[in-house]
Amino acid sequence: MNRSPRPAGEPRYGWVVVAVAFVFLGIGSGSFVSISVFLRPLTDELGWGRGDTTFAYLAGSIALGLGGIAMGHLADRYSTRRVVLAGVVALGLSLLLLGRQDSLWQFYLLYCLLGGLGAGAFQVPLLTNIGYWFDRRKGLALGIASAGLVLGNGAVSFLARYLITVFGWRGAYTILGVLALAALAPLVLLVRAPPPLAPARDAPASRDAPLGGAVSTAPASSVSSAMPARVIVPWLSVAIGLGNFCSATALVHVVALAQDRGIAAQAAAGIVLVIFVASFVGRVTFGAVADRIGGLRAALIAFAAEAALVFWFTQLTSVGAFYVLAAVFGLGYSGVVTCLVVCVRELTPVHRQGASQGVILFFGWLGHGLGGYVSGVLFDVTGAYVVSYAGATLAGALGLLALIALLVYGARQGGAIPAYRRVP
Repeated sequence: MNRSPRPAGEPRYGWVVVAVAFVFLGIGSGSFVSISVFLRPLTDELGWGRGDTTFAYLAGSIALGLGGIAMGHLADRYSTRRVVLAGVVALGLSLLLLGRQDSLWQFYLLYCLLGGLGAGAFQVPLLTNIGYWFDRRKGLALGIASAGLVLGNGAVSFLARYLITVFGWRGAYTILGVLALAALAPLVLLVRAPPPLAPARDAPASRDAPLGGAVSTAPASSVSSAMPARVIVPWLSVAIGLGNFCSATALVHVVALAQDRGIAAQAAAGIVLVIFVASFVGRVTFGAVADRIGGLRAALIAFAAEAALVFWFTQLTSVGAFYVLAAVFGLGYSGVVTCLVVCVRELTPVHRQGASQGVILFFGWLGHGLGGYVSGVLFDVTGAYVVSYAGATLAGALGLLALIALLVYGARQGGAIPAYRRVP
């Protein structure tokens, strides 16, 4: 592999890596999040409560977060390609076995396998790898790759709902497993480490990059900051956990909420598809915006949007209204993960980015799992989703306050908040 320093301009193959990551993240995350369309079929046939069923999502989210930390470390130390290949096998196997399970403990165990060793092997290693390929357009590149997450979430969920209608939920899981193996195994060969990876790993440790980022084009490992990583990483972890708690309530339960309002199953699944298609556009847009105003500033917009919009799902009764709100909500919430991933690239030294990314995304998945689970429990207790979605609004607002507090603290510590800029 070429180990020479990065040439002038960014390597063209980096965009191939972005496209490959887009597919992996879409299928991996989409398979995991598809529980939203399996929720009613599982509870109706097996007699499980919605809280009991969505506990698998919580357990799997924790496993995904922990798996992301471990897989990020392994990818940093050994090979991203090998880690991703192991994830393909785990993802396909878990989906095939989910079609054969018939008890809650099996469902929980297989969902942990699906998250921790399947989808968890894709997100942190691939996003970290992309961060090494780009300097000037890192936000756009990460935005496009992470857009695969949301587009895949919608596409896989919509496909799964169709497969459930035709083949039942067992057949749907089995077919998804076969499709995942067939689609992803050949793409593993296209996963490559960038030319400057070895020098980056050997770079001298520094504390951080400037708070807010988006101005310096120097490598992250060469820039100093008034705020150390031990402050930045926990703060971003809290923020992403709260933000994902908010969004998970809608993503996991909006299909069931719409069906409870009398909307047909396939039309209800379309609501999730609309959210994620809008999020695809939003993530690319937020990535480009983050390149200009910095990841933290862009994240403020995303957090404010999802907190302001999520509760209104409980006030709707028509499928058209659900689709309109889904589109607006998808555009708004889409920047939460994208912008905070950009923050990791901007604010942490290059030799710590894999580990930092893993820790922050762990708390993101923890918040996502808790949002889905707690909302299900509150529905079982109250018989409605009003309290669940009110809690989601509160979580989103607290996440927004956490980011504002980080910016204020950084300014008081002398951290540089960069001005707007135009990316060449």
